[in-house]
Amino acid sequence: MSVKIKYLVLSIFSIFVLIFSFFYVYSNFTNINSNLIKFDNKNLNSNFEINISNNLEDIDNYLKNYKFIKSYTIKKNNPYIDISIVLKKPFAKNNLNQEIIFDDNSIASFIFFDQTFIDSIYLIDTSQESMQINNYLKNNFEDLKKTFKINQIEFIDERRYNLIIDDNIKIMLPKKIDKKLIIFIKKNIDLLKKNTDFKEYLDFRNFNDKTIRLK
Repeated sequence: MSVKIKYLVLSIFSIFVLIFSFFYVYSNFTNINSNLIKFDNKNLNSNFEINISNNLEDIDNYLKNYKFIKSYTIKKNNPYIDISIVLKKPFAKNNLNQEIIFDDNSIASFIFFDQTFIDSIYLIDTSQESMQINNYLKNNFEDLKKTFKINQIEFIDERRYNLIIDDNIKIMLPKKIDKKLIIFIKKNIDLLKKNTDFKEYLDFRNFNDKTIRLK
């Protein structure tokens, strides 16, 4: 009887050890696989990273659908796969539509990005539909930023822009933004500030007709 009990105890113990060993191996295997893929870009949402990881076998076709991605590289560094994704340069964000506008006019939903990346985009697009960057703005925006601290931008009637600068002053730009306008603003903005008391807007919409308004 004692031999049978001893055998039974040994059998139960052996089964327990076998189950525990299997569980340990499986757990470690699962953990290793879950960490096989590493991203070096912290600007992407973790859910989007998971989706990318699940499409590695057809990664070219998968990523080409996301126009905000400038480039990517995939390197095998056993036991890991390192994925590096470079995003295009963000231009503004539209909080109403929960979208980011990139400098090449790519538009993407907030859902693809980490909140820290979204928060780092200072320029706010207040357009009803996320704005487009036309060539006039693209060629002259850096010069405008040198003169004004631009906080918000609005695309009006798909043809021109309003800027909101410090103290909530509105700058109404004409459809045609050119060097002539930029030079005029640079030369005269200090004079306008000194000799006038505009607090609401500077209206350059008819600048090409040699007319400006302010209030």
